[in-house]
Amino acid sequence: MRQAGHQSRLVALLAVGLVSVVGAMALPAFVGAASSPSGPSGSPSPAVAAGSPSPAVAAGSPSPLASESPSPTSSPTPSPTPSPTPTTVTCELSAKSVIYGKPVVVSGVVAPALAGQEVVISANGVDVKTAITDDTGAYSAKFTAARSCKVVARLAVDGTASPAIRLLVRPAVSISRATAYPYLSTRYVVRVTPAFYTGLIKATVTHRGVRMYRKSVRVRSGKAVFRIPLRGIGRFTVTFSLPTSNGLATRRVGTVVRTTYRTVRVGTNSPYARGLLTALRRLAIRVPYVGSTFNRNCADSLMAFQKEYGLPRTYVADRDDWLKLDTARRRKPRHKKPAIHIEVNKTRQTLMVVKNGVVHGLICVSTGATGNTPEGAFRIQRKTAVTSPLSGSGALTWVMGFQGNFAIHGWPSVPPYPASHGCVREPVWVAYWVYSQSFVGERVYIYR
Repeated sequence: MRQAGHQSRLVALLAVGLVSVVGAMALPAFVGAASSPSGPSGSPSPAVAAGSPSPAVAAGSPSPLASESPSPTSSPTPSPTPSPTPTTVTCELSAKSVIYGKPVVVSGVVAPALAGQEVVISANGVDVKTAITDDTGAYSAKFTAARSCKVVARLAVDGTASPAIRLLVRPAVSISRATAYPYLSTRYVVRVTPAFYTGLIKATVTHRGVRMYRKSVRVRSGKAVFRIPLRGIGRFTVTFSLPTSNGLATRRVGTVVRTTYRTVRVGTNSPYARGLLTALRRLAIRVPYVGSTFNRNCADSLMAFQKEYGLPRTYVADRDDWLKLDTARRRKPRHKKPAIHIEVNKTRQTLMVVKNGVVHGLICVSTGATGNTPEGAFRIQRKTAVTSPLSGSGALTWVMGFQGNFAIHGWPSVPPYPASHGCVREPVWVAYWVYSQSFVGERVYIYR
């Protein structure tokens, strides 16, 4: 019996110890978050006093209070650290294109702003200049480029770079010319810097809104020479276009030149006489030569122009003649066939030698004083170098008879009006030329 009682007390003590161990394991988390282990009377709580575990513990689920409190072993989540602001570099040019030898200013801002930062300027990958930022992060530098290039600014410390900006470098050009005379070629010299530029320069001449001339010349050793005709009176625009070459960009340079007129008469000796004769020849008017001396034969050529274009028949080139030369166009024959023929206009007192349907030469003539020179279509019937006239007064030269005793021939006096006995008189100096251009059987038209 004593042994059985002793065993009962031992079982009871083991049960109490087991409850204490379980309580010691669960109680700290529960009690630490809630209240003290004793009730209001200082006695153990009912659950403990009864020797049984808490319902929540018995159920194997965490205490509600424990879920509301952080675990003693967990740490608070740290707040995120802000990312640093990235560095940027901007770059601007004072001009997008410059003339060779002229500097350009490169400027910009480094952000975040910090004074004393070194900025390196490069052109086509070659460092050409450095600059230091101020308190606002701004920088500025000036450099001179030899060729067109891409400009970049970068921080020396870490290589942060700006976007590339295109800089165009155009060649430097200077133009000189000789004195300008109407209808003559004027020498132009175009000098280009740098000397390594070797482009093909194109010259264009515009007069009264019409492009009159175009020519291209290669630049050699920094120079191109042009001989540019100024065919007219007044204002001309001469434009020189330089293409891209040797790393330099295109450039156009325009200049304005004015030609004036001078009175030209027999005895004049000047470039204006040469210009006048050049203009007459361009209209297919036959001239004895093109030179600076204006003689009596040259006056016959001027008379042919004055007759054909309805100007006063004075043998003197003045303002009206020069202005008419500026707008006059080459005459067209009245008859298209045959391809080779002669036309005599009794009203204008001129003769045309027509070759292949165009005027090959135009001269002044004098027909019958009484209007008796026959009109119509004829043929050259005979050719004689020299013969005597029926009147017996002097010899006829380079005679081409076209009907009966009527002929085309040279004569010393060819006034601005009809004065012959009926033949077609030509100035002696030009009569041989007409004679040599014609043949027996050639068609001759005579009309008013």
